[in-house]
Amino acid sequence: MNVSHYSGKYAIYKNVDHPVAFILVNRRKDFATFYATPQTRYEGFFVEHNGLFIKTISRIERQSVADSLELYHNTAAAFSSGKSSEIYSIISDEPVLAYENLTNEPVVIRLDMRDQFHIPQWGRNYNLEKDGEIAVVRYSDDCLPTPVFLAILHDGEFYAQEEWVPVEYARDRLRNSEPATVYEYSLGKFTGTKLIIAFGETYQKAIERALRYKLVSQAQAVIEWRAKPKRKCEKIDAAARRRAREYTKDALDLLFIENKMLAGMPWFTKSWVRDELLSLPALPRANARALLAKYLDADWHDGRLPVIFGGSNCCSDGVGLLAWAILFARFTLDEKEKQVLATKLVKAVDALGSTQNEFGFIPSGKQESWMDSIERTGYPVETQALYSKILYLTYILTGNERYERKYSNLLKSIRSHYFVDGYLHDRLHDSTIRPNLFLASLFEPKILTASEWETCFDKVLPHLWLNWGGLASVDSQHECFCDVSTGECDTSYHNGDSWFFVNNLAALVLYNTNATKYAVYINAIHDASTEEILWHNYVGCPGEISSARALESWGCGLQGFSAAAYLYLAHHLPIRKRGLKNLFCTPYSGTSLPPLRAAAKQYLLSLEP
Repeated sequence: MNVSHYSGKYAIYKNVDHPVAFILVNRRKDFATFYATPQTRYEGFFVEHNGLFIKTISRIERQSVADSLELYHNTAAAFSSGKSSEIYSIISDEPVLAYENLTNEPVVIRLDMRDQFHIPQWGRNYNLEKDGEIAVVRYSDDCLPTPVFLAILHDGEFYAQEEWVPVEYARDRLRNSEPATVYEYSLGKFTGTKLIIAFGETYQKAIERALRYKLVSQAQAVIEWRAKPKRKCEKIDAAARRRAREYTKDALDLLFIENKMLAGMPWFTKSWVRDELLSLPALPRANARALLAKYLDADWHDGRLPVIFGGSNCCSDGVGLLAWAILFARFTLDEKEKQVLATKLVKAVDALGSTQNEFGFIPSGKQESWMDSIERTGYPVETQALYSKILYLTYILTGNERYERKYSNLLKSIRSHYFVDGYLHDRLHDSTIRPNLFLASLFEPKILTASEWETCFDKVLPHLWLNWGGLASVDSQHECFCDVSTGECDTSYHNGDSWFFVNNLAALVLYNTNATKYAVYINAIHDASTEEILWHNYVGCPGEISSARALESWGCGLQGFSAAAYLYLAHHLPIRKRGLKNLFCTPYSGTSLPPLRAAAKQYLLSLEP
C-alpha cells in the first residue's frame, strides 16, 4: 500500500506492507474509518446518538482493491487503484458521510447498524424505502430503545439486494477478538459518482440531512492537493517528526468535546479519567480549563476518582494524576478554584491517610492501577509517586507544614523500600522489572538523586529495551513475557506489549536525566513513535500498543494519552522545573504566605474536632 500525507507545502509518502486505515472525525465526534479490505468490525461510519455510538454502514465496496491511501489533513481521505479513486469526507456538525467515486465504478453498500459494542444475534430489522434519488433504511433491534434511520442520496441508479452475508475480519481474527465473522446486510448496488449518507432519529430528519449536503464535494480540493510536490519519506527526519507533531495535536482536538476527552477511537469512546488527566497538560488552554473545572466540581469518593468518568469503579491514581497535571501544566488558578481544590485535597488526604500502611503507602485494589489486566494489587510504585503529588499540592495550597512533612517522609520511605538492588521495584516487595519506574520518575523526580536515577535506568534498560525502539511492559526474561500481541486475549497486554505512551514518557525522563548518555534510546523511541503515527494502522494517528517483537500498531487506533505523551517528548518538557511558579495568580516569593494560605489555614482549623 502506498500511503501519502497531504499537508503544508508538500506531501510525504511511503510504501508499507501492512494494512492501514484512515479515520475522519467531526465536531460531534461522529467518525468514519476504513481499511482497503475488511479488517475489523470496528470500521465503518459511526454516529453519536443519545450517548451511544451507533454503527451505520460497514463498507462501501468496489470490485477493484485499492493500492493507495491518501490522507488530506483531517479534511478527506482517498483510496485509489490505478485510475480509479474514491474520496471520503465527513460533515463537521452533522452525522453525514460524503462518498465520491471519481470513475463511476459501481459500489455495494453493506450495513451493520447497531450499538457499536453489541451485535444482536436475532431481532435485527432493516426496512428499505425508495424515495426518488434517496434510499432510506429504518433499523431496529432489541438493544436500541428506538428505531434509527439512514438516508442514502445517490446520483445514479440503485439496485436493491437486501440479503445477509458473512464477512470475515482478518485483523479481529489476529487480535483474538470475537466475533471475527459477522453477518451483515448487503443493501444493494449503487452507480453514479456520489453518495451522501445521512443518519437521522426520524425518517424525515435523515432525508433532510442528505438533501442539505447534496452539493458537498471534496473532489476539486483533492485534485489541487495532488498537484503539490511529493517527497518520499526514506527515514524519520525533522520534517517527519514535525508532521507527526501536527497530527498528535489534531488527535487531541479530535477526541475532545465540551468538557471531556474521549480516551480513544474506535472503541475507547468514553471519558476515561486516567487518559484525560495524563493528557491535560497537552490540551489547548480552553479545553484544559473546561476539563479542570469538571474535576474541581466532581465528587472525589474517599479521595479517589472513577476509572471512567461517571462510573462506579475507582482507580488508585486518579487524584494523584490530577495533582500532577495541575503542577506539570503550571495552571494559574483563581482564588475560588484554589479554595475548592484545597478543600477537596485536604479531604482526600484524610481519606487516603486512613488506608496507609505502616510505611505511609496507599494501596491499589484489583484493576485499580493502569496495568489492569494483571494481578497488581498492593502498592504500585507509580501510585506512591502520585500520592506524593497530592501531599505536595495540598501543602502548596494550604501552607500547612503537616503536609510538607508527610510529603518528605513519603519520598524517603519510597526510596528506602522500593530502591533495592540499584533500581525501583514495581510494587512493595515485588522485584519484577517493569517500566512503571519511569512513570514514577516523571511524576516525582525527587524520589532519587539524578545519579541514582541513572543507576536505576542502567539496571533496567537491558531488561526492557526492544531494539525497534520501545520498552516491553515486563522484563523480557520474566516467565510471563509474551513477545507477540495477543489482542483481547490479554496474555501480552501488560506482560510484553509495548505501550507508546509509556515509551514516550520514558524517553522524556531519560532526556531530563542525561540527554547525552541516553541519546540512542531517546532518539530510537522518538523515531519509532513517529513511524507508528505516520505509517501504521490509523495513519496520521498515535496508536495504543505494539508487539514486543517488532514495531507494529495494535489496540486502539487513535489513543489520546499516546498523543499527549508524544507532544511532551517532542517538546522535551523539563520535568524537574515545572511546579509552583504559575500556580498562583501572583507569583509566590517565599517570604510570606499568599492570602489563600491564610484562608486555607482558617478552613483547616474549622475541620479540627
